[in-house]
Order: sequence, then C-alpha cells, then structure tokens
Amino acid sequence: MSNSSFDPPAYFNLDPSQAKQMAAINAANQVRTRASIGGGTSSGPFLGGINPTHDPAGHSSFSLPNNQGLPQAPNPGMNASFLDPAMAHSNATVRNPNPSASIKQRQVGFLNGLARIMASRNTPLPPALTGIETPTYDPAATQWKIIEPGEVGAFRLAGRDVDLFKLWGLVFQNGGGTVLSRDNGWHLILPHFDLPEEYPLPNGTTSVAQMLAQYYMAILLPFEEVYRNNVQNQQRKAQASRQASLQGLPPTAPPRPDGASPQRVSQTNAPQTPARRLSSASQGSAQNLGAEVNGLVLDSTGLDQDQGIKRKLESEEADNKRARQKTEPLGADSSAATNGVDQSTSTAPAPSAPTTMPTPARPRQRPSRRKIEYVPLAREVDTVGGRDMKAIEAETIISPIRRPLRDINDWGTVAVDALTMSIRSQLSTELSYALTTFTLLSTMRGDSPTSGFPIVQCGDLLEEVLDLLEERAFGGVEDSPDLDNHHLPTHRELVNALLEVETQPFASLQPRQGTKDPDLGPRQRPGNIILTIINILRNLSFIPDNGVFLSQQERLFDLMLRVCSVTTKDGKPAATSAALSLGDIIAIRKDTLHTLMHLAGLLHFSDPPSKATLRIVNRAFHLIASYLVDPVEAVSPLACLQLAGGNLKPPFLADIALETFTRLVQSDINRKVFSRAVPESSIELLFVSSVHRLPVIDQDFQLVLRERWLSYMEKIIMTIYCLGFVSSPELKRKMKADRRLGFKGIMLRMIQKFLLNSNHDVKAQFYVSARRSLETMKVLDDCEDSFDTSEATVATLSFGMGYGEVGDNGTEKGTGLLGGHRELTWDLLMLREVHQDPVMFEELDSLSRVE
Repeated sequence: MSNSSFDPPAYFNLDPSQAKQMAAINAANQVRTRASIGGGTSSGPFLGGINPTHDPAGHSSFSLPNNQGLPQAPNPGMNASFLDPAMAHSNATVRNPNPSASIKQRQVGFLNGLARIMASRNTPLPPALTGIETPTYDPAATQWKIIEPGEVGAFRLAGRDVDLFKLWGLVFQNGGGTVLSRDNGWHLILPHFDLPEEYPLPNGTTSVAQMLAQYYMAILLPFEEVYRNNVQNQQRKAQASRQASLQGLPPTAPPRPDGASPQRVSQTNAPQTPARRLSSASQGSAQNLGAEVNGLVLDSTGLDQDQGIKRKLESEEADNKRARQKTEPLGADSSAATNGVDQSTSTAPAPSAPTTMPTPARPRQRPSRRKIEYVPLAREVDTVGGRDMKAIEAETIISPIRRPLRDINDWGTVAVDALTMSIRSQLSTELSYALTTFTLLSTMRGDSPTSGFPIVQCGDLLEEVLDLLEERAFGGVEDSPDLDNHHLPTHRELVNALLEVETQPFASLQPRQGTKDPDLGPRQRPGNIILTIINILRNLSFIPDNGVFLSQQERLFDLMLRVCSVTTKDGKPAATSAALSLGDIIAIRKDTLHTLMHLAGLLHFSDPPSKATLRIVNRAFHLIASYLVDPVEAVSPLACLQLAGGNLKPPFLADIALETFTRLVQSDINRKVFSRAVPESSIELLFVSSVHRLPVIDQDFQLVLRERWLSYMEKIIMTIYCLGFVSSPELKRKMKADRRLGFKGIMLRMIQKFLLNSNHDVKAQFYVSARRSLETMKVLDDCEDSFDTSEATVATLSFGMGYGEVGDNGTEKGTGLLGGHRELTWDLLMLREVHQDPVMFEELDSLSRVE
C-alpha cells in the first residue's frame, strides 16, 4: 500500500487482518477530525453548537434550515450549549479560542435574527436597540417609543440596562415566558440584572417584575416561538433520519481491489473475520473513505453524522448478534438468517474467489428491538414525612376557599324516629350511630341558603338529646343556682389554668376531673357525648330557618348555660359538671357563645321574668363578660394589636362577645330583665373594662379607620350605652364621678376626633359612633332610672289672665357633663352635621348647660 496513513501499525499482537481493520477505523477518525477542523461539516448542530454564517454586513448569524432567515434551533436536549459556549462541541475551543469573542458573535447573531423576525412581522425594532438598520423602521410611526434604549442590545428599566440576549437565555432556561407568567416567576430574573422589586411612580409604585414580563412578551416572545418551532422541526427530521437508517436496506459494499463485484453475506451469529466485516480500507482518498463496521456501511457523508447516534446503532447491532430476542420468537425468516446464508444457496463462496452467478436481492432480516425492563434500585418518593407536599400545595392553590357543604338531599331518606329511639335506648352502639348521624345531618344545607336540617319538625329528637345531655352532665341532680355569686372566671384564667395543669410532669398519669372511668370499658367518656351534643346544637343554630324555633326553647339555653358554669375547687377553676375536664369546659363555652350569637336577636324575655329566665340571663351575662373583663386583654386598639403579635384583626372572641351582648340587650324588655338579673358589681366591672377598650391616642384612631376595627369600636360604644341604660341611678352617679376611669375625657376626645375631622369621608364613617357616644354621656348625665315611666304631675294654676301651666318637665337643672368645655361644645354645635340633627343638637346642648 502506497499510502502510509493506511498502513496497519503494530496493535499489540493482532493478526494482519485485525490490524488492517483497526487502521481503517483510525483513518476514519482522522478524516472526521480534519473535516471538523478544516471548516467542513461537523457534528456541532447535533451537540448543541451553532454554525455561524456571515451576512453581507459582516455580522455572524445562525445557520437557518428555512427560507425565513430565522435562527436555527439546537438540539432540544442540549439547549444549554447555545447559552454557554463552554458546553458546546469540544472543537469549539479550536474554532473560537477567545470565549468572549464567541459570546459576542452569538449575541450579534441573536440580534440579527431578532431584528429580521420583528421586521417580518411589520414591527421593526429601533436600530438603537438592536444595532441593525431596518429599512422599514419609521421613528415617527413606531410602537416602540416607550422603550428607552441603553447600550446596543439592551434597554433601560428602573435605571438599569437589561441585555436582550441575556434576558432571553435566562427566560428560556426557566421554561420560557409563558411558563414564568403562569408560575409568577419573573421575580427570579430580577437579581440577574440588579433590578429592584418596586419602582416609584408619581402616583405610587409599580412592580418591576410585571414591567419586565411586558417587555419580554412584546419584544422576545415572537423570537422564542420561532426558536421552539425550529427545535421541533429539527427533532422530527432527526427522528425521521434515524428511522430511515434503521429500517432501510444496507448499502452495498465498496468494490474489491481485484475488480470483482462484492457479494452479500447474511448476518450470522457465528464470529466473522475482520476481512468480511471490512471489505476494503486501502482504496480512495480520505474524503471518499468507506468503512463497514458490523454490517453497517458509513460513506463520507455518514462520517459527518452524530457520533452519539453512530455508537447507539453499533451497540444495538452488536447486542442483536450476541443475544436472542426476549419478546419475539424466532420465525422462519429469522432462522434462515441464523443459519448464516441465504435460503437460495446452500454454501457461501470463499471471500477470495470471484463469483459470476448473481445472487437474488433479498432484504436482510432486521432483528427486533429488545424489550428492556427497567427495575429501579429504589422507588422515588415525593413525600415528606408521609405527606405528599406537592398535592397539598396544589390543593391549597386551587381551592383556598372552604369546600361547600353537601346538600341534605344527598343523604336520601333518614328515619328520624329510628334516631330518636336509638338515643332513648342509650345502648353504646346505637347511641354512637345516632349521634354520629345527627352530627352529619346538622351540617347539611337545603335547597335555599337559609334551610338545612328542619329541627322544627323533629321536636321529640331534640327533647331526647336534651335529656341525654342533662343525664350525662349532672346525673339527675337538680339545679340550684346562686344568683349572688360574684365569682367571674375569665377566659384567659381558664386557659392559663389548663396550661399549668397540662405542663406538669406526668400530667397524663395524674387523676383529674373529667377523665374516663376505667369501669366504663369500651363505652365513650361522658365528656365526649356532652361535647358532641353541644356541637350539634351549635350547628343547628347556624341555620336561619331553625332560629325562631330554637329561640323559644327555654330548656335548651338553661341546660347549655348550666353546663358552661364554672366553680372553684381547691383554689382553681373547674367545671360544675363532674364529667367535664377543664379543656372540655373551655370548648363548650366557646360553642355556647356562638349559639347565643346566632339566636340573640330572636330572644325576647317575658316581663315579669320567671326564675328560669333570670337564671338564663345571669349566666349568659357572666359567660359574655368572661371574654371582656380580663384586665390584661381589656386595652386600647393599639395595645391590643401589640398584644396579639401584629395581627391586624380585632380579638376574635371579644368581638363575638360584644356582638352577642349588643343583640341580647337590643330591646327595652330584655334590658329591664338584665337590670334585675345581673348584680351591679358585674355591670360596673364590664362597664369599666369596655371603657378601657376605647381609642385614646392618635395611633388608636388611625387603626380604627379600618372597617373591622370600626365595627369593633361601634360595638364597644353600644355596650357602654346599654350598660349605662340598665344601671341604677346610684351606679350611674358612681361611674360618672369616677376620676380614675376618666369616662368624660375619653368620650369627649372621641367626639372631637369624630366630628372635627377635616376629611368628610372619615367624618361620615364616624358619625354613628359620635351620636352613640353623646347618647351614652346623656344617659349617665341624667342619673335617672331608665325604667321608671311615672311622671310627676303638677296641679294647674289659674291666674286672672287665664294663664295655666301644667308642669315643666323639659327644664333641666344643674351643670351638664360638658359644662366645663363651653368653647369646644360651641364649636361642635356649629357643625352642619350636628345642626341638621335635632336630637343630637339638643343632647349636646343639654350636656353643655351651666347653672
């Protein structure tokens, strides 16, 4: 052989035929290397590289597979190489020794492609932005006037330059503009350009992430769409080429050195000699070299294909020779191929002897692809602590609102009589079934928003439930209330006592009230049954259609409030019922408070009240006051906010207690019953605590501008008014003269803040509170019995002129509560809102009198 590059070197101790084969393979590699270095066809596009071309202007651009002048997309599996030159083909270092120059070329090519795409869409970009002159660009009619160009290839946003090439690369690596907009991920791009989160405007601030998203969608989204389309087209072409190479006929072998025509040799399982696998390696130039490896012939164009595809095909052919297919049986055709020769001939001619008899063309039997079963070493688990966090997050995002309750018709027909009999039997299994079913039915809702389980039609069921409640809570012991009991345990005291008990060492092992008796066996603890019944009654009170019926059940309120009663044992608070623990009584008091809130507006007590009514009113007042009179929690709005750790909402339980009390004492008859049933000491305690909750400093008034806090403050003022209304004249004088309380100063400051505000919107919001505050001051200033309707009559005095005077009840004597603040009261009287309200004007004038 004259060409020394194809002389077989000494590869260890190989025989001449094997050494010749290794030389041919080495020559093919050398041809591939020289072709890639010399500017020929390379495998760069398959590995994610980009073949630079040059336009007439001398700029580098991308190689395009279409006629639109659009950028060629790399392999989708190697997108990072376009963004990072260091990850491209290994020969990139030879072609571009300077990485910065390579990045600059890519950026220029990117801007060329972007300019051509936008020009084809009749929306040419400004040359100051892309650095490319576009003939169709009109500065007067362009839609890009809002863009502030920075350096070439960048625009200004929030005082920073945003490079288009870098922006497109970052967004594409994160899934594209559509994905970032869907996942609200634009804020992740801001740190790469040193952009702030917010940008100040004359009328406020705006989100820089939203502005960046709008810029990207307008400028770079068309480029991204074209780029993705090219990715898909190239992927389809690669797949079609791969299928064609796998399914097509094998190319013919190169001519023999002696001029004889080559023969087709079937693929066999027997080992072949190197001479049969490689027919010739010494003829032709380096550019026309052909190599046959394992029956697969690669010509000069095949050498320039993807190396990864070539290796995959070689490994598949080798595996198909060595192993029998697992999933498909060998048929007749495959058995013929296994015998090593075509069925038309019995023996194959010698490789060195020429043949003159042509063999019939027969396609080679392509072995089927093996089915490879992948068995992982360990299953991938996406859970954390046994919980699927992705599913939980998806559920939280998709349905943050509480799911609607099921309709009552979904349960079909329910035998209410059977439930009643099950409760009456008090058998363990029957009772458990009945209470569970009744609990589920109490949460159902009917066809209309106000309908649900019709307890009005199930009077016997309600009576059985109340009997069960009384029996399990008190065991038939008669109620003997002490209306003069002044002990008022607050909710905070109960919670602290529970924490103290539960944090003791071995707390669960110590015998306590309400624990389960071992003699009960598998039966339920009585406290659990009581909690279930109270929960059912609370659920029924939520249904507006049941309100009228439940408000007439005096026994229901008597039992619920009796269960809520708290006594003192060994100096510590405890439930009156021996079946309830301290934790049970805290939960029951909350449920009872909610029940009273829903039914308070429908409760109308009788006059004169019965003993049961007085007992109910007394216990209801102490239950409500237990959430309001604690000195630690009865503070101004700002102090309350600090106590709650920054929670911007009013205290939840205190708000519900105020709402319940204002509804209960709405009518004059109910107020009269409260004045008879509640001790004056309890009324005074709640009055003082309510005054302490009023706003005092400017920060308090700024906080009550919020809607929830304004409602909270109006409830406090209404509570103070009702307490002053039901108080006796002696108690009114005492609270009026209490200098430590400072009632007059606090109320006057509130009225001044409400009515003398320069903002008319704020003044309109506080008008109701200001009027109610004046009414409260007037009630205490009179110091009269609010329920005394008798009027003193004076005999008619007749004079000679026939003039007669029948009493003058409108004349007020003494100094008013605001008599020492004449200037301020005159300013208030001159306000238009006060002047247009006769009742408010007369009350303010009466409070400012001086005698």
